[in-house]
Amino acid sequence: MLVLGKTELMQLLTDQLTIMLRRKPKSVDLHVDWTYIDYDKKNREYYFDTKKKDWKYIIKLHDGYTYRYLDTVCVRQLIRHEYLDAKDIHIDIRIKDNFDLLNTKTIEEVVKLMDITANIELDNEVLLSKEEIKNLIDLSLDMGNKEMFMEYTAQYNSYI
Repeated sequence: MLVLGKTELMQLLTDQLTIMLRRKPKSVDLHVDWTYIDYDKKNREYYFDTKKKDWKYIIKLHDGYTYRYLDTVCVRQLIRHEYLDAKDIHIDIRIKDNFDLLNTKTIEEVVKLMDITANIELDNEVLLSKEEIKNLIDLSLDMGNKEMFMEYTAQYNSYI
């Protein structure tokens, strides 16, 4: 599983939007409507459930002319453009309930305290044909690697 933090995710979104818009956006920021945020008493933090509310906007971008808002589904698609072998993408937005949150006066200050991560489950399974496995068995014999030989021999025998 691959985890992208706030800076990596915002950079990825900026890069993907630059490709799609054919120019770099002026700003790409987190934008979450506070009325849709839930509270976790156990961890003492607020969170935005992106699985239940995937239709809500979470990213605000300024393309130079207008402000546009991207929902969770759109953000997942932009991530999928970068990670083509992604099976599942979960976006997690949280903010700790602490003294810093009490001192905020504007929504912009609250958004700066929010943490967003993207958990990407990759499809790492590689399926090899019989011929490819035979070639790897020959390679392991040439290299003298007994572990590699045993692994690929067992995989080849499972095909038969």
